[in-house]
Amino acid sequence: MNIVISGGGMVGMTLARLLRVRGFSPVVIERNAEGVYMPRGYMLGFQGYPPLEEAGVMDEIRAAARDIAPRPDGSAVALAVRFGVLIESLARDLPVVYEHTVVELVRDDTDRVVGVVAEGPDGRVNIDADLVIACDGMFSPVRQMAGLEAKFEPLADAALTFMSPQPVETSFEMAYMSDGGHIGVLSWKEGTAGWRSIDKVGAEAALAPGLDAIKKMWTQLLPSSAEGVAALTSMDQVRYSEPQLLSCARWWIPGLVIIGDAAHFFGPETGVSSGIGLGDAHALAEAVRQNPDDPDAACRSYELWRAPVVRPYEAMDPGRQRMVPAGNVQARPEERWPPAE
Repeated sequence: MNIVISGGGMVGMTLARLLRVRGFSPVVIERNAEGVYMPRGYMLGFQGYPPLEEAGVMDEIRAAARDIAPRPDGSAVALAVRFGVLIESLARDLPVVYEHTVVELVRDDTDRVVGVVAEGPDGRVNIDADLVIACDGMFSPVRQMAGLEAKFEPLADAALTFMSPQPVETSFEMAYMSDGGHIGVLSWKEGTAGWRSIDKVGAEAALAPGLDAIKKMWTQLLPSSAEGVAALTSMDQVRYSEPQLLSCARWWIPGLVIIGDAAHFFGPETGVSSGIGLGDAHALAEAVRQNPDDPDAACRSYELWRAPVVRPYEAMDPGRQRMVPAGNVQARPEERWPPAE
């Protein structure tokens, strides 16, 4: 089976390695240059352990990570690790077509997807495919080209986040506030990230109080973050966003399937988006192995296996509604952001 993977991020790279283990030679197309990615921390949930073990990179990742909720038997519910450790391990020795973007799907006279047109520094190239796999992010261009409908649902809250180069003692902590909002911190060996829910006030209002006020607020509400917060030196390390949930009623059409963030995206309280995406890669690689001459059968098997896993998370995502419905209870003065004047 000739396979094209659009998106050489974590899920795409994992899928490529798992397919190669099974005897396939997928073509991975990645728009960024080799070694280019957003520096950040990453929480690897237990759902991602089996695919990364089979891909041959789990020992390296575990050695570079900090445990989250360690167990007496030496295992951990999740790991906090520098994202670069993961992506560099997956990319090693993996042939990837960098600096190329899928700009068009090629279809036959039955409307089946039979390849892609990719554009790079030297122009456009046609690549034939029995199966195109889109794992090119929440706003997936390939999903849009395929005509697969995506449902975006804004969360009730906005998010204020920071990223610091200073690790703190705890690898993970999350707490709920009096109005049902939440605040948390993730710390890997090289840094710390924090997040908290706030009302949708817009970036200008959310960032207006300035860095000192943000550092004071975070330290007061989540003392475990204090050392990481103290290392913040610029408002460039702080970000306001308005997250959305994503779900898709259909995951495939003849010749093409979407997985990972291209197919589903969950709220920050769920904490499973990337782990579920790695599970998608594992399931699809196995579905292809079992149906090496029938990509549609592989897609049907994939959907049969993954729907019972993914759909409940989509339906019950806690981001859809606060524990205390938004607006029903006033936050304590020290929890309000921006601070009351």
